[in-house]
Parts: sequence; structure tokens; C-alpha cells
Amino acid sequence: MKSLIVAGALLLAAGCMEKKADGTYQASGTAERKTETAVSQTAADITEESKELGEEAKRRADELRQTDAAKHLATAGKEMGQAIENASGEAAEKAGEELQKAGQKMKANANEQKTDTTATRH
Repeated sequence: MKSLIVAGALLLAAGCMEKKADGTYQASGTAERKTETAVSQTAADITEESKELGEEAKRRADELRQTDAAKHLATAGKEMGQAIENASGEAAEKAGEELQKAGQKMKANANEQKTDTTATRH
């Protein structure tokens, strides 16, 4: 739509060119005014259309937020976040327990190795 309006303004300007005696072209005074008017009108139209599109997009987004599906998705997202938080806490606790067990085994193995080496020296 925008490109069609701009192309029309350019055609209007090109159609109103006057040929000079030296072979060059110059836009007549009325053509310049018509072109300026067309460009101003095009800019106003584009501004108005952009505003309308923005308002329509906002309205549709608001409508989508109010649907049951959107509300269910929001609730599900919150529940998933809580579940992940709880699961990560449980996983961290379990990992901590496993690390403690591994640390105790390492201490036990180190103590056994000390007693083995001490016993072989005698």
C-alpha cells in the first residue's frame, strides 16, 4: 500500500515535467505543489494506517490474553516453575547426600590404605 502511494506520487511528479530549450526537464511550479501535497497526504495516510494497525494489534493481544487457553498457559507456566524449583531443591539435597556418602567412603578407603601401609612396614 505504501509503495503504491509513493509510486503514484513519483508518476505524478514525472508527468508534470516541462522540457526546457536546452533539453533538460524541470518540474513546473504547479507540479511541485501537487507533488508536495501528494507527499504530505501520503505521509498522513501512512501515519493514520500505522496508528490503526498498532491499535488493532493491541486489541487482538488483549483479546488473546483474556482467552481460557492463555489463562491456562499462564497457570501452567507458574505451576511448572514451582515444580522445577521444588525438584531442583530435592535434587540438590539428594546430590548433597550422595556427596557426603562419597566423602565418607573416600575417608574410609584412605584410612584402610594407611593401615595397610603401616602394617607392611613393620
